[in-house]
Amino acid sequence: MMSTIQVRHEQMLYPTVRVRGQKAGGSGTVLYSAPDAAGKFHTIIATCEHVIDDLIKVEKKWDPIAKVDRRMEILGKGSVEFFYYEHLSRCKGSSGQHKAEILAYDKDEDIAIMEIERAETPIEFVASLYPRDQTESIHVLDELFCVGAAMGHEPICTVGTLSFMDEEIDGKEYWMSTAQSIFGNSGGSVYRYSEERERYEFLGMPARITVAMYGWSADAITHMGFFVPITRIYDLLERNHYEFIYDSSKTYEQCVEEREAEQDKERRLILAQVGELEPESKSR
Repeated sequence: MMSTIQVRHEQMLYPTVRVRGQKAGGSGTVLYSAPDAAGKFHTIIATCEHVIDDLIKVEKKWDPIAKVDRRMEILGKGSVEFFYYEHLSRCKGSSGQHKAEILAYDKDEDIAIMEIERAETPIEFVASLYPRDQTESIHVLDELFCVGAAMGHEPICTVGTLSFMDEEIDGKEYWMSTAQSIFGNSGGSVYRYSEERERYEFLGMPARITVAMYGWSADAITHMGFFVPITRIYDLLERNHYEFIYDSSKTYEQCVEEREAEQDKERRLILAQVGELEPESKSR
């Protein structure tokens, strides 16, 4: 039977990675690592959109299908860095850095998911997501653990409590934690222990900190950190058809099919707008 300290390391510290875009950097958390029906492994990382924002370009280009100039999305590849440990706690360096493709993102929600280019083997340590239908069991003063690559450092963990759940920033819901966080923690993880399921569960991603202005200087209030709650992360996964990450009844292949069908529908609408094709609903 594993000790408490080993469980904490394997369920919170080890799934934490360092994420880099072209210039910016932050943290990430492994949410999924498993094979598809053909045996190819898919390892998916969650991070904040602002961590990899410099990889996302929207440019005006000629669309050879629609035969018009339109704004088109160009996605660069980031990098995800894993770490290895000895005697549980001794971080001995990077265990590998992998290129990562952006799968989905939402700038307003400040959420992104990426897949690393590693198809032959899985990642051993994956975060457990807090169940989607049990968020009413979460309360202010619950103990929380914040893990991330603060200031670009190797992953570190701080401890605090859930201090507020009704913060609204730019029209989006954020929760507040007293577990200290700072620049670089963005995209990392906040965990809460479940007595019922006897495990530490991913509750959200650090995304913002409170900054107080004193004269010409700005001081970060590290014990007033805002994180993206798990409810918003579930919504993004569902909208983009990545339910297989948290729902065992959905397969990777089913989600790919649903996503491709929706993309085809959007493509047909674009073509219909320029008179190349009628929408599917009118062509029957």
